[in-house]
Amino acid sequence: MSEEFLDELHKISHDDDWRYKLLMQGVKQTLASRKSEGALKRYMRRKTKHITAIWK
Repeated sequence: MSEEFLDELHKISHDDDWRYKLLMQGVKQTLASRKSEGALKRYMRRKTKHITAIWK
């Protein structure tokens, strides 16, 4: 999610109903943008990154 979206979410009180509606809207936008990405970009995001420094 974008920084602007998260800033707006932090400004809203936890008791406010709009907070959850705004959060759901942000999640839907994030999922839609990920779905529209190419297959290679999705694969690279999914690929796990190994830390080899502790394998000594």
